[in-house]
Amino acid sequence: MFNDRDLGILGTGVLLAVLCLFLPLSFTGKVVVGFLVLVSFMALALLRLGPDRVPPEVWLMRRFRYAVQTRQYVNQQAASKKTEADQPPRPKVERPSTLHEQSASGFDPQAGYSRPVNLAWNEVGIYPLLTALLGVLGIYFAVWLANGGAQELAFWFIWR
Repeated sequence: MFNDRDLGILGTGVLLAVLCLFLPLSFTGKVVVGFLVLVSFMALALLRLGPDRVPPEVWLMRRFRYAVQTRQYVNQQAASKKTEADQPPRPKVERPSTLHEQSASGFDPQAGYSRPVNLAWNEVGIYPLLTALLGVLGIYFAVWLANGGAQELAFWFIWR
């Protein structure tokens, strides 16, 4: 039903966001750092790269494989002057141009435009992302209540 890779990345992000509560910062600093960690892992779970929209680890493996593979080069040289001089010159024939005239803006709408980065909303779905976000918010709220937030809330509900 779900992609295990995406759920693993989201689970790791949730765990690291909760572990941010142990940082030696103020509670606001912990919340900010935890939120940034969680959002970055959510973006990583959604991220798809390249023209065929593959996950980042597959894209990086392809780039690495291409970088280290041996290449086949063709040692082709230009023709010598002697053979070019022996042939009679060809008459120039003007052919009609097959290129389309470009608009004034320079954007050709018929040309294939593809973005190299995409977010896979349909693959991952919004529900696992919201579950992770609400779970982390619930844990942070419980920690805030335990560290004196209950007294702050009680202050606002006291009838004087």
